[in-house]
Amino acid sequence: MFAQVEVSQGILKGKVCETVFGKKYYSFEGIPYAKPPVGNLRFRDPQEPENWKGVRDATKPGNKCCQLNPYTQTTIEGSEDCLYLNVYTPSLPGDEIENLPVMFFVHGGRFIFGYGDYYKPDYFLEHDVILVTINYRLNVLGFLCLNIPEVPGNAGLKDTVFALRWVRNNIEHFNGDYNNVTVFGESAGAGAVASYMTSKMANGLYHKVIAQSGNSIADIYMIDDDPIEKAIKIAENLDQEIEDERSLYEFLVQVPIQDLIVAFSVAEIGRPASVINAYLLPVVEKEFPGVERFFDEFPRIDFPLQRFTKVPVMTGMNSHEGALFLQKDEDGHVEFENDYHYFIPKFLHIPKEDERTAEIEKKIKKFYFNNLEVDQSLKEQYINMVSDTFFQFPIMLWPEILSKADCEVYMYKFQYSGNLNTRIMKALGISGASHGDMIQYQFYRETKHEKADHTDMKIIKMLAEAWCSFARNGHPTWEDQETEWLPYTRTGKQVLIIDKNIECVRNPDLDRLRFWKGVTGEVCKL
Repeated sequence: MFAQVEVSQGILKGKVCETVFGKKYYSFEGIPYAKPPVGNLRFRDPQEPENWKGVRDATKPGNKCCQLNPYTQTTIEGSEDCLYLNVYTPSLPGDEIENLPVMFFVHGGRFIFGYGDYYKPDYFLEHDVILVTINYRLNVLGFLCLNIPEVPGNAGLKDTVFALRWVRNNIEHFNGDYNNVTVFGESAGAGAVASYMTSKMANGLYHKVIAQSGNSIADIYMIDDDPIEKAIKIAENLDQEIEDERSLYEFLVQVPIQDLIVAFSVAEIGRPASVINAYLLPVVEKEFPGVERFFDEFPRIDFPLQRFTKVPVMTGMNSHEGALFLQKDEDGHVEFENDYHYFIPKFLHIPKEDERTAEIEKKIKKFYFNNLEVDQSLKEQYINMVSDTFFQFPIMLWPEILSKADCEVYMYKFQYSGNLNTRIMKALGISGASHGDMIQYQFYRETKHEKADHTDMKIIKMLAEAWCSFARNGHPTWEDQETEWLPYTRTGKQVLIIDKNIECVRNPDLDRLRFWKGVTGEVCKL
């Protein structure tokens, strides 16, 4: 069965579906929210979408954005024409007029890979919300910056704002409340939605933020380095020695897309294994007449100065985020990085040969390993160090900053190990959850759902209900709740532990937070 909706650009034909639990919903996929960024629009800021005549088919997803397949590392998938979104709603105005909360999801994937329609709506739609998922430009197409008006940087982030603007202008046609939009994202997507709070471009387009396993103050999201140098390297991988920004643009804008993605991927993959941030990242943009900036300052500077939009926030982490990024030998043993300069926050700008590097290395070895030789018996402590450096320190620091500004914030720590988790932690022989584990319980996938036992289903239900109630009214609650999820405050520092038993406790990792606050604070004072 099909259904039609008229939006600002024309009429859409969607389809009637059923969730895995048998609930009816409407699916509209492949909706263009901006003009295709092809030809001379490559790298440029997104442009207003075009209208169409007649009825547009929205029964299948649009193109995913051009990317190297993360599993094969050899196949290039997707298209430059990729700015599409998907709307899943439990009702339409033709059934009855409703004003449903909107949940707007930005996918992760290190700004290198991923696509919106991978994330199925079944679990969320049980709770009378509308789910919107999006594609946005990735890798060199979304994050090249040449500091010129045609390529100011952050194109991928601006795409997500264009999708939000489309939601504001059209979601009422799907029974959505454009005055109650919760943006949520995971990993790189968490960085994107957190960054809306310090971006003037996103003002008024969202009302709550959920950042899972990431945020915009983290090093892996944004580093103060030279984007032109990186563009020069990509051109070198195409056998061109060009240093002038304008000439780089004129060359890269006309390179065949397959060659461009390969040249970017060679630069991406050709770095040391312990570098886990993407090769190209968000930037603070230069100012140009008529060009809308996404960032005019680093979020890690704006947030502590309380220069951000205060909205209710939910944020948190998996218990062992860094486990996904470990290097292993042929026998599955962890290979330990000996160069601790990789684990020193980049925002400190400490050169490798600086005497402070040795001082921080000494402190890290004392805190995590008690000065013992790092071997397989200390692999969990090593995982904690990697996790804290790249993920858990900035994730724990953010609620500290927000609560000081009297911004309502809820924090969680997901450590449940069930049948839907990835294999990472089981292979390590350690209980807990790695980067990418919690999200397995949030979005329906048939192959995963078939494995779910009674306890897994309780976790699935709890997460969907808590997230949807937060989207509805700013307070995360769920059925059969035995513990109240208290906000994180300056004094209470409450964190919801999500495991077989769910409890709200004082942050159990405060010692790790204090350690890194001490390390970075001491350096900042020097």
